[in-house]
Amino acid sequence: MSVTRRWHPSLPAILLVMWGLLIPLFEGGILVNGDGDPARHIRHGETILTQGDVIRTDPFSFTRPGAPFVGFEYGSQVLLALSHRVGGLPGMVVLTTLLIAGTLAGLAAWLLRRRMDPLLVVLATLAVAVLSNIHWLARPHVFSWPLTVALLTMLEARKRPPLWAFAILFGMWANLHGGWLYGLIVIGMYLTGHVLEVLVNTDPARRVEETSQARGLAAALLMATGATLVTPYGWRLPWHVVEYFRDPVIRNITQEFLSPDFHSVDLYPFLATLLAVMVMLALRPRPHWTHLVVLLGNTAMALISQRNIVLFALLSIPLLALDLAPWWDDTVAGSAFVRRFASNARTGATVPYMGLTLAVLALLAINHGRLAGHPILADQFSPKRFPVQAVHRARSAGLQGRLFHEFIWGGYLLYSWPEQKVFIDGGTDFYGGALMRAQRSIINVQPGWRDSLDTWHIDMALLRSDGAMAAELGREPAWALWYRDSTAVLLRRH
Repeated sequence: MSVTRRWHPSLPAILLVMWGLLIPLFEGGILVNGDGDPARHIRHGETILTQGDVIRTDPFSFTRPGAPFVGFEYGSQVLLALSHRVGGLPGMVVLTTLLIAGTLAGLAAWLLRRRMDPLLVVLATLAVAVLSNIHWLARPHVFSWPLTVALLTMLEARKRPPLWAFAILFGMWANLHGGWLYGLIVIGMYLTGHVLEVLVNTDPARRVEETSQARGLAAALLMATGATLVTPYGWRLPWHVVEYFRDPVIRNITQEFLSPDFHSVDLYPFLATLLAVMVMLALRPRPHWTHLVVLLGNTAMALISQRNIVLFALLSIPLLALDLAPWWDDTVAGSAFVRRFASNARTGATVPYMGLTLAVLALLAINHGRLAGHPILADQFSPKRFPVQAVHRARSAGLQGRLFHEFIWGGYLLYSWPEQKVFIDGGTDFYGGALMRAQRSIINVQPGWRDSLDTWHIDMALLRSDGAMAAELGREPAWALWYRDSTAVLLRRH
């Protein structure tokens, strides 16, 4: 019996195996086809690997050729490109799966170490999975998720880690993804929370303790900020990230930067979570100010921009669960089922099942998503989502010229037609709001769209078959249809 209990999987191991299998099998196609950015990141990563240096000037577009380029995601792009070299698109799916499943399993392991009831841990991690699912994509932002959980564990530790630990975390973060800026904001939230506790507490000993915590966080914030400068771009990278989020056009045009639309079914879980938070705050005593500031701050950020819903989930749900744990232990954890579940979940092995999961996923990646010769994961971009056949025909025919195209197809063009310069792609931080607005004006056939095509000397257009611009341009005497299928049309100027 003791041997069985020793070798049955622990709760983190169960979560890792479960998500490690479910995500690639049922979400694999969405991970790489959700938008055009996965393809763009492959091309950027391959460019960095080929030239042995980060991208410093633009080699991809004819709208901003040779302009200074700052790649705030270059590290994650290299890792995505390496995974693509190993296993094609399934390799990227596997890497993304490991990051998502590892984040959920790591969060569960930390909550268990905080002596939280295992059933509550399961519910908390499930809530995080449901809320974050809207951004399960093979893109660099998933690299920020385990780092966010790591920062949470450091800030919540009873004995805070040394300052060099913050330097290492943020130095690595800054070389992977621009999400380090959110990490600095989180430290600032904790610092604000401890300052508020100093102001509201009347116990002298408590005030001294909170003041010490605030001073330590202020030092950690300075150390973390300094570490973000240690990249190939130096001070230009943090400056570029800050400037990117200050561009009002990008914030108002980019879908994921817009506020949540609660008429969308996909956002109902977030709405339900907000209502549950309101009920909990109304019925429970006030949590520590650090938790309250993080909860309110993340709620505000998620309501301003829906891409922040994932960050809300990663921090707010675990902190809410920690504050809810005493009530849970007094009212729910005493039932026979919960006690039996807890006795099994608190024991078991993790490392063997982690190794087995890694081995299975690695084998699946190396075999390009095939198992015993049968395709398990899609090994190509969806021809219903991207102009796969149109690009294949154009490359085979050796077409050349200045190409205007759908915004979401820019990344795919970098990947599948690398010799063709693009008008724009998903790197909106580089192209800026003005070019984004110009592209939208043309694609939506707004007044002056023909003049814009002439200004940019456009002589080819790759458009959605059912789009308004394809219909309008098809009636222009100066343009002729070169290729058409159910997804895309390619027109050329005479």
